[in-house]
Amino acid sequence: MKTLVVVGSAAAARRCAGRPPTDTVLVAWGDEAAAALRASAAAFRSASDYLSRETLDAIDETAIAWTKAWGARPMRDGRSVRELLVWKGTSLWWFAELFLHHSTPGPRYVRLVEGFFCILEAERPDEVEADGLAEEEEVLLARACTVQRILFHGRRQPRAWPLRLRTARVRLRARLDLVKCAATAGKSGLAGSPPRPPGDPRALVLFLSHAAFWRRRRDPETDERAEYEHYFDRLLPEVEAQPDLRSFVLAVGPRAAFRRRGVPERLAEWSRLPGEAGPYVHVNRFTTPRVLGEVRRAAGEARQTWRDLRRCPGMSEAFSHRGVGFADLAGPGLAGTLLLQLPWAVRSYEEMAEALQATRPAVVCLYAESSGWGRAALAACRAAAVPTVAVQHGILYPAYYSYRHGADEADCPRPDRTAVFGESARKILVELGHYAPESLVVTGSPKFDELLAAAARWDRPAIRRRLDVTDAERLVVVASRHRSIRETHASIGSAFPALVRAVESLPGVKALVKPHPAEREDAYQADLRSAGASRVRVMPPGADLMELLHAADALVTVESLSAVEALVLGRPVVVLNMPTHLRELVAAGAALGVAAGADPTPALRGALFDEAVRRGLEQSRQRYVRYVAQGVDGAATTRIVALLRQTAARRGVVGLGA
Repeated sequence: MKTLVVVGSAAAARRCAGRPPTDTVLVAWGDEAAAALRASAAAFRSASDYLSRETLDAIDETAIAWTKAWGARPMRDGRSVRELLVWKGTSLWWFAELFLHHSTPGPRYVRLVEGFFCILEAERPDEVEADGLAEEEEVLLARACTVQRILFHGRRQPRAWPLRLRTARVRLRARLDLVKCAATAGKSGLAGSPPRPPGDPRALVLFLSHAAFWRRRRDPETDERAEYEHYFDRLLPEVEAQPDLRSFVLAVGPRAAFRRRGVPERLAEWSRLPGEAGPYVHVNRFTTPRVLGEVRRAAGEARQTWRDLRRCPGMSEAFSHRGVGFADLAGPGLAGTLLLQLPWAVRSYEEMAEALQATRPAVVCLYAESSGWGRAALAACRAAAVPTVAVQHGILYPAYYSYRHGADEADCPRPDRTAVFGESARKILVELGHYAPESLVVTGSPKFDELLAAAARWDRPAIRRRLDVTDAERLVVVASRHRSIRETHASIGSAFPALVRAVESLPGVKALVKPHPAEREDAYQADLRSAGASRVRVMPPGADLMELLHAADALVTVESLSAVEALVLGRPVVVLNMPTHLRELVAAGAALGVAAGADPTPALRGALFDEAVRRGLEQSRQRYVRYVAQGVDGAATTRIVALLRQTAARRGVVGLGA
């Protein structure tokens, strides 16, 4: 009898390592279990051995399709969630789907089921055991075995009380969100009427920004520090310089990025009146009593919908995949989707509607337009007949969920015009997002333009001296998230210790780590202390990446727009933990890829010292930059300003991209 044992932890690996290998197959479910089994010299296979890159891509597509189908599935009276949840003509499903896909475990359960099926179908065991798996993983494995008619030894049902407790916490958080909204409305009232644009015959461009992306940097010519917006950096002054345009900046979200918000940041945020001066007007200034009333009404409707749907017979079928049900595991996720996301979406929509009424812009310009806030802003603009222009702000890739739309999803809020970096993004949006081709305008990137402009005026040797890097040394800049924002994204954390060892092993090489703006530097510092590193330093999250790239001889990343920025400057790029969403860049020969778990030393040595490798990268870089970024000709800002002017002239004509 063939026994398959799925091992989920180091402790479980030590328990299983002594089992006789005859008719027993050990499968390590995760890096921790694999490392422990390897240390015990036990024969085993990793879960990744069963899942090729193509299989993982197919599983991602399956999870995307599951989420899309969930919203279209009939739930009550023959109507789907997409049809049931409507606010002032806009389906709230377009906000619920983002929360369901990214912030609940449903899609992860689909991926787990697919992964378990791959292993079971490859091994065809007579019985299966689980040791050290998380409870929900063990339950799903048991149910997958039932579908496959395989004997399973282990937990088959989840404990009910932890799930009830998590659902209760969601309900409490939903109540607290209403209290916070009321407090914000009170603070807004105390601050008085929000600033409005002065009377001016010029067309007003309202820029929708994120407060966390306002930074301070040093001017290389005056040595003074000034505030700037990370993505609208060149656009804001350029619009103000036009004789027929003017700008007004509206910001959303906290000033400190979510992962860097500790108790002091939260207290400072709540103690600050929203009327305090800054480079923008925060959207909280538009949290009026009317908005509060609408949010309360939406919260009441969301609670009633949750009560109706959680006991709906269709829920059991909706929360299942390939015959494996997980409706009992999905209760907290369903509560969060309805009780948290829907009132928040309505609040965002209504705040934007108030801001539009107060400012009366000719056009709204935004980035992150496919996010929840972006969609709320677009819906409010559509209702107010204000045209919109979105500006691409990051790398697009095929599995980017919020940009994926079926042919039947034309009513999802989308911009009237979208300025994209190059043909690569345009192709994805047309083929996988079903965007109207005429709504997409290839403009290039203002940020890439700024890189070239800065390269012409900054003193690279002076920057390197300030960073304590000599002319004879090679500088590697590391820019990535230490921990991924979600499980569909890769991060550098698991590969960072090996990278540190590689840098320390190469004579004359130093590395500077630029943490992601949304993360603290603590995790990197802990890794460096463990390694006793002497030639790797961590910069503050607010360090100017542009300046670091100018000083660098190579960039190391996992998934970051910094990869393309480095290519624009002609710096070699090494991508760790491959395959990642940057695999197109590696496949094009414009970057060197290092597989997850592999030693990065050879790639790092090639990027820094091997002239043949560097020449090959440079040739591929030139081709790739033309494809992904319009060749970086320095005219992107001019093109986007012209697009704003053209779109503003068509005020009242919305739905151009439908």
